[in-house]
Amino acid sequence: MIEFIGTDLDGTLLNSYSKISSKNTQAIRNAVNSGMTFAICSGRTLHSVNKFFENDLKIPGYRVVLNGAVVVDPQGKRIIDRPLDHKIVEEILKRTEFDKFKVVLDGLNDVHIFDPNHSWTTYFEGMSRHHIKAQSISDLVKLNNKDSFDVYKVCFSCSPDKLQELQKRLESLTALPVTISRSGSYYFEINGQDVTKLSALQKISAYEKIPMTNFMCFGDYGNDLDMIKEVGYGVAMENAIDSVKDVAWRVTTTNNKDGVAKMIQQVLDKDLD
Repeated sequence: MIEFIGTDLDGTLLNSYSKISSKNTQAIRNAVNSGMTFAICSGRTLHSVNKFFENDLKIPGYRVVLNGAVVVDPQGKRIIDRPLDHKIVEEILKRTEFDKFKVVLDGLNDVHIFDPNHSWTTYFEGMSRHHIKAQSISDLVKLNNKDSFDVYKVCFSCSPDKLQELQKRLESLTALPVTISRSGSYYFEINGQDVTKLSALQKISAYEKIPMTNFMCFGDYGNDLDMIKEVGYGVAMENAIDSVKDVAWRVTTTNNKDGVAKMIQQVLDKDLD
């Protein structure tokens, strides 16, 4: 019995134009109207995820954001709040010289970006008042030193030719009490220890008294893998990486072919055999 539906955004619920299709929107509304609990489970900030609830879905639901570092319930109560320790962020920024790569510090709603190539965008959207330029790594260090700003996630990305160098440098951080995940071909994210989408869903499971075996979750990339593997009904997108498909209960169609909607409709039609 499926009582809970959670979905990643980029590469999953969103199409290649970063939009939620009308079919996906309607299927999610139908699921919620049938009594299911819904969540967006994303690496994005709370501000970014809130926009999809307010402008598109217009339904109650959980916000599992920043890879599970923050969870907000449908009534707006924050039930998880796990920023990185300031000393850990300082160590990450100083231990290895990252000035060849794009570095992003994610706050709850704002992201601060250092980019030696002056692109200034994040992997999921362009510039806005919530995307703030940093002129140097030193600017990010100063920001982290402010007690008023919590860092929930440190992100690194690079051009294809620098991928091996970035991976090697990130290996030096594995001894720290952090969780390193990959959310794109050239995009890596660092959260606090044991901060994952799965750990957030386990908290929701206890909070809602819905067993994880009754969760259906959708995803496509490395930061979705544990979530897809451990819930009762883990669904990989057709465009997902192979490791996510390998642990999934089912594979649906791509994010550009309403894969989330098609699987939800099968649930509502009781057509999962």
